[in-house]
Amino acid sequence: PTNPEWMKNIDFTNIKGNVRPITSGKCSAAKCDGSDNNDCYQVCGCLPHSTDVFGCTIPKTWSLTFDDGPSEVTPVLLDILKSKGVKATFCVLGAYAEKYPDILRRIYDEGHQIASHTYSHAHLMSLTNEEIVNEMRATDEVVQRITGVTPRYARPPFGEADERVKALLEQMGYKILMWNVDPHDYNFHMVPNGGDLIQDGFQEILDGKSNMYNVFNEPGYISLQHDLYGPSIQQVDKIIDLVKSYGYDMMPVNMCTGQVDMH
Repeated sequence: PTNPEWMKNIDFTNIKGNVRPITSGKCSAAKCDGSDNNDCYQVCGCLPHSTDVFGCTIPKTWSLTFDDGPSEVTPVLLDILKSKGVKATFCVLGAYAEKYPDILRRIYDEGHQIASHTYSHAHLMSLTNEEIVNEMRATDEVVQRITGVTPRYARPPFGEADERVKALLEQMGYKILMWNVDPHDYNFHMVPNGGDLIQDGFQEILDGKSNMYNVFNEPGYISLQHDLYGPSIQQVDKIIDLVKSYGYDMMPVNMCTGQVDMH
């Protein structure tokens, strides 16, 4: 979707940087020490910005976040969260929000936070500035029409956002949401013991093992899962019990980072 009105009040002259082809961030000998992260972003991840949200800033807090929905399995997840009394953050795709409006409305009605994950799960660094605006504003418009609220947080698909993308998203008013726990459900949901491997990803963090994703050494955690994958969603009940057994309070991202407003 496009709309010329979405381009108003955006100062593109302050957005510096170039469009990057989708495969341009692969390097065979990446150091990932800060010197080549932006060139080798598909290996190292883009350099963090000081305003990026990676983890919970309040000690002993944990936020479950779910990307790429809503989907046909999202109601199962919502049933689990409701039974456990846990509120989460859903990073939704605008196209799927349009496809499943009743599920999106239920997410909102049951007190969860809605963040934007773009309209079509695009590689934002491969888009022009105007195309990025269309991806974000189209999602905002869908979410607002269905729920009455507009997302304040945006999670770039694949975690890919360089200085150009981040500067544009921030000018549009978004807080950029990343994560500091990745149980790799996008890889493990397809294998026979995938559920156990996803659980292991949480257990390792709780056991204090080295965590490359906790770039700001924050005292709380934001975990990444996807409400597209049944095997991942089936672990959420156990994940909640596990995390709580270590004394963590579970809440949406805005609360665990000390922000009052969800949307």
